[in-house]
Amino acid sequence: MFKRKKNNEGDYERRSDRLHAWSNLIRSFSKLLWIFVIIIILAGLGKLFIFKSGKSSTVRTHVEKPVLKRIPWENVNKEIKMILRKSREIAESSADQKLDNWIAGLMSRVDKDFLEWYFSYWTQQKIGIKGLLAQIWHWVDSESPTAAEKITEEVQLQFANRVLRPQIAQMELERIINEIMVEYSGFLSGELESIPGKYNIKEADWERYLHDVAVITRNVEGNREISLSLKALVGAGAGGALLLFNSLKPVLSRIGAGISAKLTSKAAAKMATKTGGKVAVRAGGKFVGTVIAVGIIIWDVWDHYSTKKKARPVLKKNINDYFMELKRSILNDPEYGVMTIIFRMEGNIVETLKSEQ
Repeated sequence: MFKRKKNNEGDYERRSDRLHAWSNLIRSFSKLLWIFVIIIILAGLGKLFIFKSGKSSTVRTHVEKPVLKRIPWENVNKEIKMILRKSREIAESSADQKLDNWIAGLMSRVDKDFLEWYFSYWTQQKIGIKGLLAQIWHWVDSESPTAAEKITEEVQLQFANRVLRPQIAQMELERIINEIMVEYSGFLSGELESIPGKYNIKEADWERYLHDVAVITRNVEGNREISLSLKALVGAGAGGALLLFNSLKPVLSRIGAGISAKLTSKAAAKMATKTGGKVAVRAGGKFVGTVIAVGIIIWDVWDHYSTKKKARPVLKKNINDYFMELKRSILNDPEYGVMTIIFRMEGNIVETLKSEQ
């Protein structure tokens, strides 16, 4: 009995120890649990303060709306006017130089070929005999040329073949006019290309602006005006120059019509016109029609001077004066001159720009 009682006491102690251990474990776990709860509560309070505080740490992004700047079209218009004037001045300077070089080549042939032929002893004898025979025949048949007309026609033909070489002269002048138009259109186009970047103009707005600026050019062959845009004039590069060149191409066959009247009397101009047509057919070039007065100038010299020493420098100067008059007509003829047409286009563009301001 004593022994069983002792065993019961040992079991009791062991159970008591286990209960004590579990109690300690539960208390420890309870403390940890409360600590965790407190941390959650504190974190919640912190978030509450963060989101409700007027001085929160929330990053606010400020998006600036783009400010659309007004394009100063009045300044654009002023700059285009300056570009137009500068383009015309460059074209005129280039044309002046090119035509001077062309005339220098002609005068070289005048001096080395034509004047040598004209003032040779045998040429003078032939001219005298042909003149005499022509005048005698004219007395017989009034429809035949007079001595003056016959000599004029003969000298014109020699001048055309020895100096002008009509077909070559036609091509040379067409090339010069084409080069002038290419330089004018190219410079104008190049200068205009810098404007959109300078004034921050969008491509679509710039294209529309160029299309709205009207250009009027005259087609001298059809005697009518052609309306196009500034874009068509410069946007196509060489195409714009070709458009201008085609408008000017017929000028060469018309431009010298009034030159003889400026250098000679009306009677002489009439005779030059009469003989010039025949020479143009025989020489094979339309351009001869623009130099019909030369024969009259030469006849006048031959008629009034008897010696080569006096006549040659006078004749050379008269021919050079004639070519300079021809140059002025090519550039500034009131109807068909190269610079006249460019100046008219410039004026038309300027008027369009005024209306858009």
